[in-house]
Amino acid sequence: MQSIGTKSRLRSAYKVGTLAVSGLFLASALLSLGGCSKEPVKLTSAKIVSSLDKGSGNFDRVLQICFTKPTSSTYYHKVVIVTKEDVRITGEGLLRPMASDPDNKCHLRNIYLYIHKDSPMEARQLIKDYVVPGNISEVLVQIYNSEPEGKELPIAEKVFKGL
Repeated sequence: MQSIGTKSRLRSAYKVGTLAVSGLFLASALLSLGGCSKEPVKLTSAKIVSSLDKGSGNFDRVLQICFTKPTSSTYYHKVVIVTKEDVRITGEGLLRPMASDPDNKCHLRNIYLYIHKDSPMEARQLIKDYVVPGNISEVLVQIYNSEPEGKELPIAEKVFKGL
């Protein structure tokens, strides 16, 4: 049987714990609101690079996306690559600041990583056969502050033609 003093201490401890959890939630909510303002970015170029692979076959198709200056925040991007034969490769993902090369204005994205559940079964072979330098009709690159959940507009968008 618990004494009245024990119940009172338990009730007080519960209130303190609840207040601490509420305080942590409020602090994280305020930090996330403050973190919404990311530095604006401007796209300068995009191109297909096929000279990075050293025999593995995993990096023989890379998309290079360049900005006016190195990125210092994490952004979300969407890409649509259209070849001259009208083969379309779509993809998306995070673009993180590069810790190993913080002064680099360009991000390299393995195009094979854009293969997803809605891609055709032969997507890897289509990329290998058609997504080559000189055979790209256009590349649409859209940059977002975070992964879009609805109809958010990109913070930067550009179509690059004749790659």
